[in-house]
Amino acid sequence: MSDLDKISANQEGFNLRARAHLQSSYYDVEKFKQGHNMLRRLEREELGDVRGRSLLELQCHIGVNSLSLARMGAQVTGTDISDEAIDIARGLAGELDLDAKFVQANLYDLPQVLDGQFDMVFTGYGTLSFLPDIPRWAEVAAQFVKPGGTLTIVEIHPILNLFDSVDGELRVVRSLFQSRQVHHEMSKSYADRIEDEVEVEKHSIYGWRWTVEEVVNSLIAAGLTIERLREVPYDARQRLPLMESDGDHNWRIAGDPIPLSFACVARK
Repeated sequence: MSDLDKISANQEGFNLRARAHLQSSYYDVEKFKQGHNMLRRLEREELGDVRGRSLLELQCHIGVNSLSLARMGAQVTGTDISDEAIDIARGLAGELDLDAKFVQANLYDLPQVLDGQFDMVFTGYGTLSFLPDIPRWAEVAAQFVKPGGTLTIVEIHPILNLFDSVDGELRVVRSLFQSRQVHHEMSKSYADRIEDEVEVEKHSIYGWRWTVEEVVNSLIAAGLTIERLREVPYDARQRLPLMESDGDHNWRIAGDPIPLSFACVARK
């Protein structure tokens, strides 16, 4: 099965997930409609003041982060491969009278359908693992950064792929450097707590596991300069049963034994 076929399967999967995510606690669309900022703490900290800045969000899904950034004063364009997700994002923008543009495209085809460059390019939690070619992703992302502009990544830390919760304890169950491609047949989505994940029609999802080294070196190879790299002991959602909410829309493991998220800011 080619990478393009896998990307197409993921598109179908996220089309199925998109409508279900309107009812999920993770995206919490009703709270968003009431004015809540859907960006997590690490995303807000790393992006900083976006007022008056042109900003491109890659893999924006149903658009609640893009639209939160529009509320913060950015001139936002969001892109995603899912037709359904982009339709939802456009609908939310119209309903809430928020000024944002949304473009449906396979990320690797984006230079053929989107013109211009941006002060800021951003990609958030749970995006890089759906990309089969990280060096090419970095080239595409860098192409849209204005000279002097930034690319900001906030992502799940790949070290989390090593671990699982076994009898209430954190245990290493796989290698960071093996099983780099994954395939799951799924009938649930990630967008809630583990015990009440959203049910959707059965679908295939393909993923790729990238190390922080591979991500950072791809950015350097694409001509960007790394300004900072952070690793933090909290994540945007509950990925293991032993993770507990910290009351600030983040999830942690008691004692903070491993990094759960990382952030990287690179400048052109």
